[in-house]
Amino acid sequence: MLWGAVAGVASLVGVVALNLGLASAAMATVAPVAAVTAALVPMIGGLLLGERPAFAAIMGAVAAVLAIVMVSSGGNPGGELIRVQVVGLALISGVAFGLFFLLLGQAGPEAGMWPLIADKMTSVALGLIVLQRVGMSSLNAVLKVRQVVMLAVLAGAFDTVATALYLLSAHSGHVSIVAPVAALYPASTVALALVFNRERLQPIQFAGLGLAGVALVLAAT
Repeated sequence: MLWGAVAGVASLVGVVALNLGLASAAMATVAPVAAVTAALVPMIGGLLLGERPAFAAIMGAVAAVLAIVMVSSGGNPGGELIRVQVVGLALISGVAFGLFFLLLGQAGPEAGMWPLIADKMTSVALGLIVLQRVGMSSLNAVLKVRQVVMLAVLAGAFDTVATALYLLSAHSGHVSIVAPVAALYPASTVALALVFNRERLQPIQFAGLGLAGVALVLAAT
C-alpha cells in the first residue's frame, strides 16, 4: 500500500507537469522527451537495484527507447519556440512517470492489486487539493461540457486498466524491461491516429512502429 501511495504522488506530479508542458503548444518537444525519460528512469533504476535480465531483453528495452524517439518525430519541432521551461516540464514529467513505474514495481506479487487502489486514492486526493488551491471556477465550467466529462471518465478507465496490467507484468518480470515496453504508448497513439484520424505518417514513424514490434519480441525473450 505504501509503494502504491508513493507511486500515486509521482503519478500526479507527472500528469500535472505533462499537461503544463503540452499547454505551451510545444507538443512535439514535450511528448518525446517525457516518454523517453519515463522509459530510461525505471530501466536504469531496475538495473541499479540488482535486476539482471537476459541480454536480448536489455536490447529490447534499448530498442523501445529508440522506437519512442522515432514514432514521436513526426511533428514540426523546428517551428516551435522551445524554451528551457518547456523542456524542464517534460523532464519533470518523464522522471515522475519513470519513478511511478519503478515504485509500483517494488510492491511485489504478494501485494495483488492493493497498490493500484492506494495509487488512485492518493493521486485523486492530492489532485483535489491542487484544484482547490488553483480555484474551482475553471473546473465547474469544464464539468458543464458533457463531452469533456465523458472523455475524462473514459481516459481514467483506460488509465486504471493500463496501470493494473503494468502491475501484473511487473509481478512476473523485470521492471527494467517491463517499464520501457509500457512507455511505448506513443507508438499506439500514432497507430490509432493513422487509423481513426487518417493522419499521414513520416517514414521515420513507420520505421519506429516496426522497431517497436522488434522491441516487444526481444523484451519477451
